[in-house]
Amino acid sequence: MADEENVNREIAGRWPGSCFACSNPSGLKLKFWRTKEGVEARCTVPGTYCGFDGLVHGGIIATILDEASCWVLFAHLGKLGVTQKMTTSFHKPVRINSELIVTAQIASHDSRTSLVRAAVSDSEGQLLAEGESSWVFPRLSRIAALAEVDEKVLQGFLDDCCPAKLS
Repeated sequence: MADEENVNREIAGRWPGSCFACSNPSGLKLKFWRTKEGVEARCTVPGTYCGFDGLVHGGIIATILDEASCWVLFAHLGKLGVTQKMTTSFHKPVRINSELIVTAQIASHDSRTSLVRAAVSDSEGQLLAEGESSWVFPRLSRIAALAEVDEKVLQGFLDDCCPAKLS
């Protein structure tokens, strides 16, 4: 897990591609902070991503949960994984243009897989949605080839996300 000096700090890594959730200028632009238990982000989803008028589309909520889940793996394990399976539970309507708190924690992991739990709450802490996802860790060279990115660029990204792995 992350060392104490890196807790409650914004994760330094910036995804080198065009991820809808974090790095695409037309996307959600999520930024995550490392916590002792996992990661956290605060965001506001604009009306362009609504399902019913005034409510965030369920697919966007699932995307936010999935994104938080991968960032906790970057920040605490220094690994790049791919979602194998994800379940999402919607508890309350999620309103557009309202502050959301997104969290994720690693429930378990080994060298090849991980189980992650993530949640979306409102600014008062009321649980709106949650998800559980299983992840696999392919070889970094495989992901680099699929994404058409130099493997050293991906490794640099992971090193920036998880400085504790460098020590």
